[in-house]
Parts: sequence; structure tokens; C-alpha cells
Amino acid sequence: MHIAAKVIGGLAGLTVIAWSGIRVGPPPFKSPKLHRRDAGSVMIPTDLPAPVARYAKTIFSGSIPVVESALILGRADLTLNGIAVKGRFKFYHRAGSAYHHEIQLTWFGLPLTTVVEQYKDGQAIMSLPGTRIENDEKTNLAANQGLWAEALWLPSIWFTDGRVEWVAIDDTTAKLVIPDAVEEEQFTTTFDADTGLIKDLTTLRYGESDDPARRRWTNTAIEWGERNGIRIPVVISTQWGDDKPWALWSVDDVIYNLDVSRRFATFGRGDVDERSI
Repeated sequence: MHIAAKVIGGLAGLTVIAWSGIRVGPPPFKSPKLHRRDAGSVMIPTDLPAPVARYAKTIFSGSIPVVESALILGRADLTLNGIAVKGRFKFYHRAGSAYHHEIQLTWFGLPLTTVVEQYKDGQAIMSLPGTRIENDEKTNLAANQGLWAEALWLPSIWFTDGRVEWVAIDDTTAKLVIPDAVEEEQFTTTFDADTGLIKDLTTLRYGESDDPARRRWTNTAIEWGERNGIRIPVVISTQWGDDKPWALWSVDDVIYNLDVSRRFATFGRGDVDERSI
């Protein structure tokens, strides 16, 4: 009995340590010192629906800076299989065409494992511990929606890419029509009546490759701030249907118009090459 009590006590102690470890947040990624080029600017379009025009005038100062690429650095609170974990992320974007995600799960703030998600030329690759999903039709469709939802952090592309269309719904709502997506995959965008800023983006999206149907997927802007001259949501929650949000993304820095060619040259690889930015 005495030995059993010690074993049980030891297991309980390990459980507390393990639980404590996943609740300790990681430090932010260091912002790299990279050359950022000025890609110019364009005037705000004059034919936008009223809530969209107000939003554009609120986040940009008179003109829209052209953004061709971006690196988003931040930390995340995630719920995976019912377990709350901490992490940090690097999201590389080639605006409107490709992304490379590195989501690093941590324990006591130290790297535990890294999930790599890639999307380029309409094809998605997800590399998780023990699992790789490549060029699956539903995953490809979902990845395209993810690409354009993350433009919340590089909103210039919504106004400078000729393939994007805004359709009026009412005074505080508009439809965001994105390239290569059927009607049900478009975003309903809700704007705050007081601030003019985006409240949320909602669409129907496949969550898993074996999902029989799309589910409602919502990204909600929780907090706004300025990063390198552009006003963006610095805290965003992501949820499925009426479930509690499974992710809270907190942005530490966004670097625009940097050279991401080396990062996307590794498309198809599931490992993380730290030499690439």
C-alpha cells in the first residue's frame, strides 16, 4: 500500500507538471532584420460598398500600400482534442497566391513539436506529427479560404487584386468574393457600426478531408492595433459553428514586402528550414 501510494503520488505529480507545462506561454519569435521594399501605393477604389469603403478609409491613410508578401509572427492559445495548449507561429504569405505556416506547440515555453501547413498553386500540404495530407480536394478548397481570411493581416490585397470583388448586403455587411471559390465559400463580412472596422468573417468550410459537408467557420477580430503602418486585428479568434473558439491568434509583428522566395522554394517539404528567413 505504501509503495502504491508513492506511485500514485508520483503519477499525480507528473500530471500536474505536464498540465502546468502546456499552460506556460512561449516567448515571441524575434523579428528578423530584413530588407523591405516599397511596392508603392494606389488610391482607394471609389466603387466599394459603403461599409467596405468606410473600413478602407479607416485602416489606410488616404491611399493603399501595395503588399506583395508578408511575414506574420505571433503566439496562439489553441484547443486540440479538448486540451488547451500554448504555441507560437510564423505565417509567410505571398499575397493572394501562397502561404507557409509554421505552428510551434510548446511546453514550459519550449518547442515541443511543429505543424507545417503549405499552400501554393491551388495545392495544400499539411504535415503533422505522424500524418501528411497532400493535394486533397477538400483540404485544397479550405486552404484557399484560409489564404484569403488571413488577409485580415495584409488587407491591401483585398483592394489591389482584381480578382477580388465586394458585394453590398446592407449598411454593416458585405460579401467578400474570393478567387477560385464557389458561392458557398465566399465570406460574409460584418463591420462594426461605430468604428467601421471588421467584426468577423464567416463562411462555409471543410474542417477535415473526410467531412461530408462544409461547416460554418468564423474569424472574429477581438483587438485592433497598428503594425508597420497598417491597422489590423492583432487578436483574432477562430471557431467552428457554435462551438467555443478553438484558437486565439495574437500578432506580435507583421513584416511587409520582404523576399520570401527561399521560403516558398521549399514547398512540399514538411520539415522546417530555419535558414529560410
